[in-house]
Amino acid sequence: MNPAVRLALAALVACAPPGATADSPEPRSAGLIAALTADWSGIHDNLEQITIDASSDSALLTEDTQRVRTLVVPLSLPWLGAHVLSLEEFLHDDPEHPRRLLLLTLEPATQARQSGAIRIRQYTFRSPQRWQHLYADPQRLQALSAEDLESEPGCDLTLAREGEQFRGGTSGRTCHEAGREPQYVDYRMLVGPGLFWYRKRVRRLSNDELLLEVVGYDWFELHVARLYACRVRSADAPLALVELHDQGGRARFETPDGRKYELQLHSSDWPYDVNRDALLLVLWDMSSGLPVASSWTAFDSGQLSLQSGAIEVRCGPLAPDESVVG
Repeated sequence: MNPAVRLALAALVACAPPGATADSPEPRSAGLIAALTADWSGIHDNLEQITIDASSDSALLTEDTQRVRTLVVPLSLPWLGAHVLSLEEFLHDDPEHPRRLLLLTLEPATQARQSGAIRIRQYTFRSPQRWQHLYADPQRLQALSAEDLESEPGCDLTLAREGEQFRGGTSGRTCHEAGREPQYVDYRMLVGPGLFWYRKRVRRLSNDELLLEVVGYDWFELHVARLYACRVRSADAPLALVELHDQGGRARFETPDGRKYELQLHSSDWPYDVNRDALLLVLWDMSSGLPVASSWTAFDSGQLSLQSGAIEVRCGPLAPDESVVG
């Protein structure tokens, strides 16, 4: 496996949040935070569209699109919070130069009107280059201190559960952004199983005039995506037959003892070592939100298999005259 991929997956497993203690949130809030962490963790592939930009000197409004990735990894940083996530955002073919580098803390919202919601505090780094890929380096993680971070409380996010999704964003006009004149940010987002989208609006503080709007939503290349069928077995007994495409396709199954898992299949949508053609299959444990096993093979290989304990997964390309070899 590509070293960068192996390192990222190993970090996901090694950096699980600490277990619950007597000081943990009450059970309902703890369950919501665990669910949001599971849905948010991983790699999100988005097409970002700038629909209006009136902040430049040009009298013309600009429109543009670009493909971006958001990598979210749970971290263990008890001094910062019981539930901490690392977030790196970068152009899809340039993971070594993040354009956003954040730490996020998750905790129950305290206001009565936000009962059942989650408050997310955003922390930036005073020296971003020093802390890039922090999730993959335990020594640097231990060296991090409060003096290395900055935060703007006015930019806290509040997300509430809506069915199986979490939706919310900033509140009011308190999240300010640097510019030639006072501006504020209105940020909305949604996170759910296989879902991640956001909308950022920058407005002039004096009159609410819209200066910039950016919308990001799920992206994959349907015209090059390939469909695979995966046969899942446990202790020689069939569990499920699922189908997923190789541009980040996902499928879930459950074992007889009630444990829930998710399979993810990646090829050219995986942001590490993008010049190498390969298929990457990842098995996630939905109770912890962490990957438990992964496997890779050549892009043009006819079969891909994965083993994790008693669980065995075998995948093959789906075509009218082909089926997965049992």
